[in-house]
Amino acid sequence: MANPTSLQLFKLTPRSNCGKCGFPTCLAFATQVMVGNGNLCDCPNLDPKALAPFYAQLAERPRTESFAKTFDFLRREVAKWDFRSIADSLGATLEASGELLLNYFGNKVRISADEILSDHELDPWEKTLLYNYVIRGAVEPSGSWVGMESLPNSVSKIKSLKTHCEEPLAQTFSRKMAQLSSVGLAHILSDAKADFGADFQILPKLTVRVLWWDEDPKERFEAKVKFLFDARVLQVVDLESLIFACEQLTNRLLQAQS
Repeated sequence: MANPTSLQLFKLTPRSNCGKCGFPTCLAFATQVMVGNGNLCDCPNLDPKALAPFYAQLAERPRTESFAKTFDFLRREVAKWDFRSIADSLGATLEASGELLLNYFGNKVRISADEILSDHELDPWEKTLLYNYVIRGAVEPSGSWVGMESLPNSVSKIKSLKTHCEEPLAQTFSRKMAQLSSVGLAHILSDAKADFGADFQILPKLTVRVLWWDEDPKERFEAKVKFLFDARVLQVVDLESLIFACEQLTNRLLQAQS
């Protein structure tokens, strides 16, 4: 197959719009994968033998162009918002300059329609998370905590969260959980139903709760970590941004330990 297209990929899907890939329809999945905003493995119903031409083409296509288009789209969307009307809902302050000022991992960031500025260097993916947060508008948390498996259309993200976040944190802090007490940005839970629990503030209305259970060699119990989110979290950020935020938190915790 020469230069496979999104339509050809769509024809390989079950066309059931089950949402397990994280996209609302099979056509959306096929289209976004072919422009670099999704992964072939996110659809559990594709025949791996038929995907070789798609993997080959995607490997040759740089993702930077697709990302640049997405970033420009978000920046244009942010420009449409009246910052004055959404500042409170975001937990942000409206500056005299018209910029939004808010906390991101404990650091101040300034957001305008043209740029995001911080005393700490931000990569484009972090800026995308921040723009998505502004566009989403944020809501007050419900106070009810749920796992990734309870969020809609999250089937394809559960493995990613476990592989890139929960398992590394479980292994790194196994038998070393006392070190977690000194990690910044953490509100330690005194009543966690785990060996250690803490809430981590990513953005003013985005908090991630992490629970640790330490290993017990006598019981042959391996260390375990569980990420929890407010039940309304997808009204604060989209699913992709949520996974990215969890990965950013994981990296910061691992760096703090080292």
